Amino acid sequence: MVAQVYLIPGFMEFHSLGSLSYFRRVPELLTQLLAERGLTDTVVRECPTFPAASIGRRAERELAYIADCGGQTADSIHIIGHSTGGLDARLLATPGVRLLPGTVEREIGARIRSVITMCTPHFGAPLADVLLSIPFRRSAEYLGLFGGSNRGRLALLGLSRILQVIAHADDWLGRKDTALDWFAFNLLKKVTGSAEDPVWEFMTEMGKDQGALIQLTMPSLHLFNAAVADRPDTRYSSVIAVSPPPSLRWPRGEAVTVAGLASRAAYWTLYAIASRATHWYPYTSLEIEQVNLARTSAPLPITKTSSDGVVACRSQAYGRILDVVLGDHLDVVGHFPHADGDPHADWLPSGARFDEASFRRVWSLVAQEIVEAEARQQAPAAEPRSRAAEDGALQPTG
Repeated sequence: MVAQVYLIPGFMEFHSLGSLSYFRRVPELLTQLLAERGLTDTVVRECPTFPAASIGRRAERELAYIADCGGQTADSIHIIGHSTGGLDARLLATPGVRLLPGTVEREIGARIRSVITMCTPHFGAPLADVLLSIPFRRSAEYLGLFGGSNRGRLALLGLSRILQVIAHADDWLGRKDTALDWFAFNLLKKVTGSAEDPVWEFMTEMGKDQGALIQLTMPSLHLFNAAVADRPDTRYSSVIAVSPPPSLRWPRGEAVTVAGLASRAAYWTLYAIASRATHWYPYTSLEIEQVNLARTSAPLPITKTSSDGVVACRSQAYGRILDVVLGDHLDVVGHFPHADGDPHADWLPSGARFDEASFRRVWSLVAQEIVEAEARQQAPAAEPRSRAAEDGALQPTG
């Protein structure tokens, strides 16, 4: 039996830009972990999508990609969505949804065995409200104009070459392996003037549609949850990440730099925004105690203000909670401190100390959930119990 696994990225996604990858090492690791558990014929793919388009448009493109990959004749399908990608996954799996002409939704939906969400704002993200209140959309439109015109691309290409020269020049001052070096040689060096370059395509798409911003607000997700139903024979589960509240302490042994100060200020701001809540549109009907499960790996207790630095913890809970991990919003997809020895792999300086062992543990749980979903399909009467179910924490999903 061949199982197909699809990874769906989140808001402002990129499949790959230069040498950057959204799901860093995830396809390789997940394939290995599934093989260790007996699923040797599994194919793991990353879904292309639109970076900031509406959830409906994103789901359309992802569904079309699954169909192009033979999803209509697959033995089984498993969908893993990170952040906004988890909402896309829920929508395209919904019974009776109409996204594409014909019967492709029904044919693929009947083969979806599991939907696993990670750090997904199921009940909204206050960050979306903030982005709507500042000139984010206009800035995105300007980026699209630059990326979509020859003059704009040439101007930005010239700027990228200047930054590369600066990155080389500061090496003479002993400033090696800086964030500018990383940016210059992992992204800018690979940018070309071709309109088909992934960087320009990303910018153009960002400029065309920012519909997801409106849909990620708490009132919009309230409507989303009222309209989007779970597929009865599909297994729904979630991974929650929680990061420590910002601290004034500077990491021991780490040099104080302008870039470091700026990134920590950004994390403080994001964490403060994610901590907001509203009386009219609560994150979930769950009590805090229902999220503080026994035997989860995070040592921090979940409170009303707990988040992964971007999405509140309670907003991430959906279906079976596989684990509450100590990490930030991007750690779980491979962007954690010194991943693969890269000193600039971490994008959010949360201080969660997420590491290679944590990364492998998270994806081992995901692999096990896929294995159990496969076993459930083969023997419905003997469905394996997830750890969350054993803890008596099978969560409501609406």
